[in-house]
Amino acid sequence: MIEQLDFADFRSNDEAKRYEFCTKFVSTLKQYGFARLVNHGVSSSDIDKAFETSRRFFQLPLEQKLKSPHPPTANPHRGFSPIGLENVSAISNHDSTVPLPLLKDMKESYDIGSEQDELYSNIWPPPGVCDEFEPTFTSFFLSCYRAELVILEAISIGLGLTSQALSELHATQSNELRLTHYPAVSREEFSHSTRIAAHTDFGTITLLFQDSVGGLQVELPRGSGNFLDLESGGLHECILNVGDCLQSWTNLPSARHRVHLPDNPRISLKLEAESIIDERFSIAYFGKPDRKASLRPLVKALELKDANPQYITAGEFQNMRIEGTYA
Repeated sequence: MIEQLDFADFRSNDEAKRYEFCTKFVSTLKQYGFARLVNHGVSSSDIDKAFETSRRFFQLPLEQKLKSPHPPTANPHRGFSPIGLENVSAISNHDSTVPLPLLKDMKESYDIGSEQDELYSNIWPPPGVCDEFEPTFTSFFLSCYRAELVILEAISIGLGLTSQALSELHATQSNELRLTHYPAVSREEFSHSTRIAAHTDFGTITLLFQDSVGGLQVELPRGSGNFLDLESGGLHECILNVGDCLQSWTNLPSARHRVHLPDNPRISLKLEAESIIDERFSIAYFGKPDRKASLRPLVKALELKDANPQYITAGEFQNMRIEGTYA
C-alpha cells in the first residue's frame, strides 16, 4: 500500500537526488501520515540486539519485571507497565469526528528516556534482572536519536524550510523509547479488546520497528474510521509516522493508528486448533520536541489570525495528552 523509501538517497552526494528524495518523502507523509524507510540510520545489528534483549526481558516472570515498575501515574513515563496499567483507549477519540468503541489494551510495555534528561530519571531493572537491558537500550536510544535528527533534516527540506528548522527544536533529548509485548491471545478476545487502541502519537515523529506478526493498522482515509493493515517489511524496516506536534508545526497529518487483529493473522501451528494469535513484539522511538519549544506553526499560513495568539509549549501539550492514559 505504502511504497518503501530508501533513505540512502538522502545521503547521496547528488543534490538533485537528495532533493527528489525529500520531496517524495514529504509527499508520502502528506498522503498517509506514515512512511516506510530502509537504510534509515539505525543499524541492523543494533535492531537485532534490541529485539533479543526485549524478548528476554518480557519472558521473565512477572515478579521479576515488576522490580522496575512504572509509577501508577502518567509521569515519570518510565519503567515496566503490566497489562492493564495503561489505558490508551481513553484518548482514542481525541480530535476525531468518528468515535470508536473504547476497547481495553492487551499489552505490556517498558518506557525509557534519555540518560541526559534533567527532569525524569530512567527506571532500570536492578542487578541480576536482565543485566544487558540497561546498556543495550541506552545505546539503542542514542542510535535512534542520531537517526531522528537526520530524518528531521530531510523533512524540513521537503517542506521548503531551512534544513535545521526541525532538528534545532530537538536538542535536549526529551524523547522516549517504548518496548511493547503483545501476548498470544485467542481470536475471540478481539471482540472486546485490542492490542493497543486507536490513537495518534503526541510527539514529532515516531520510528517504529516491528516483527512480522502483523496487526498495525492506519486509518485511511483520515477521519473515516476505516483501518487498513500496514504490512511489515521485517525487523530492519522503520515505519515512520507523523505525530501531533509535527502536525501543529507543518499541517502534515498525524494519522490515527492501532494494533488490532490483522486481516490475515499469523496463527501458531501448535495453537491453531484454539485459534490463538501469535505474540507480537515492537520497539517505538518517540521523537519529541524540547519541552520548552513552542508549538507555533513553522508554516506561516497556519498561524492563528488573533492579534496576540497564544501557543502552548510541547511539554504542556505532552502532559495534557498523556494524563488520561494512566488515570
